[in-house]
Amino acid sequence: MNRGSASLTLRLATPHDRPQLAALLARTTRRHGSLATEEQLALLGNRLSTLATDGGEAIGFLGLSLRRPSPQPAERWGDVRLVAIGRERSASNTLVALLDAALPSLHTQAATGLVCLAADDWLIDALSIAGFVQVDQVISYVRSGFRPPPLTPQPATLRLAGPANAETVLALNAAAFAPFWRLDDDTLLSWLLTADYAVLALADGRPAGFALTADRGSEGPAHLIRIAIHPAAQGRGIGRQMIADAIAHAHDIGAAGLALNTQISNAAARRVYESLGFQATGAGLAVMMYPLDSYFAGALNSSPGRM
Repeated sequence: MNRGSASLTLRLATPHDRPQLAALLARTTRRHGSLATEEQLALLGNRLSTLATDGGEAIGFLGLSLRRPSPQPAERWGDVRLVAIGRERSASNTLVALLDAALPSLHTQAATGLVCLAADDWLIDALSIAGFVQVDQVISYVRSGFRPPPLTPQPATLRLAGPANAETVLALNAAAFAPFWRLDDDTLLSWLLTADYAVLALADGRPAGFALTADRGSEGPAHLIRIAIHPAAQGRGIGRQMIADAIAHAHDIGAAGLALNTQISNAAARRVYESLGFQATGAGLAVMMYPLDSYFAGALNSSPGRM
């Protein structure tokens, strides 16, 4: 990045920058995140995302969003939603400058830190130079083929879930995941509303967990996009029951198996998946974290209910 250019500017992005961002995304291959127009507009209007321009042309964009305040007010995480760097610019220098421009707004809103799930080497390297550290890795598992679901104990009653169960699902998500791993409420609600198969588990008459599955048609596996078990219900086989139920759903719709993601650090969940016939596949995503205030490493560990 040519810091000596008199026409170089770094500033918070606005919705009026949509044409410049679209042009940048169209001409560079160094980009990360969603290209959906509605998400770009949200990032441009949240007074957190930053834009670098040179001579009126966009050369870099860092799209950030903050999750809703946690029940634990000391933690409020933000996510790196979109990154784009011009082809002839230094990815690391540009990202450092974009992050520096965003820091005042992040501090004003009391952000704990930023999280980015990164796959590309150029982005991982640039994030590392900017001060991010890798704290975990997300890997994919697939149970391939059209094998019927395994027989498992039935410790909970499973019933279909929908919009009427939104508050229950949000409460279970908050209980099962530490803030670092917890989905933003808006994201989780979107997944609940668009899931092809959503299940709520009840144990002793109380909500104990949920699972959301997206169908991908007969050409590929269905995807278990979220599963959570309340810590108080952990260890009773409810997670295994819901995974087997998702396998049964994939089998019933003729999908070529079931896929899911989890963290390398989540050894307990990985043992369950592997015992049900899942196999790790493909390259993982680096979980990159940028701390913005005093933060103890132990907070990264999720509560026992996560899958």
